[in-house]
This record gives sequence, C-alpha cells and structure tokens, in this order.
Amino acid sequence: RRRLKPLRTVVAWRGRAEWDQVMVGLYCGDSRLQQDALDRVSAWKSRYGPKMPLAVDCTAELIRCKVLDSSGRLKSHELILSYGLALVRFVNLITERKQKMVSIPLRQLAREVNI
Repeated sequence: RRRLKPLRTVVAWRGRAEWDQVMVGLYCGDSRLQQDALDRVSAWKSRYGPKMPLAVDCTAELIRCKVLDSSGRLKSHELILSYGLALVRFVNLITERKQKMVSIPLRQLAREVNI
C-alpha cells in the first residue's frame, strides 16, 4: 500500500516561529514591537494578497489603530474613522460564520457571540 503524503499548505509566513513571534508582538504592550509585527503582517499581505486570513488582517488593523492612537499622529476624527472601519470589519468577520445560508440580523448575531 502506498502512503499518501500529507497535504501542504502555502502560507505567507516562513514558519511557526515567525507566526508566533508576530502574534506575541501584536499582543504585547510595547508600541515598537507592535509596529514591527504590523510591518511583518504587511509583508505577509503583499506576498499572500487576497488569500490573507481575514482574522490576521482584522487583528492587525485593530492593533494598527491602537498604535496610531498612542502615537498621537492622527486627528481625532481620523482616529474615529480608523477604529470604526477596523471594528466593523472585525464584527463582520465574527458574525459572518453564523450567517450560513439564512440572513440573520446583525444585532441577533452579535448577541449570540456576546459582542
């Protein structure tokens, strides 16, 4: 009997170590390390294009808003728009999995996932 080789998945990151390093960087409290992690996610995005996992992209956008907020480089209305867009994308990502084939009001979906 022939053994089947495990399927390989092509991803934008070099390996588990790079993935872990970026995730630790995104969630740490140090703005410099967060910016380094965001730069790495941007590189992944340029390599992977539209196949970039939405969860990674949404997380990076939320962290990017936080870094910009703490830097003071944006005016308040620009910051509000940035946070708003990042949060809408995040909520859509979370609730889209519950949508399935039937259209369910966003309010109901949000209640189900406690947001």
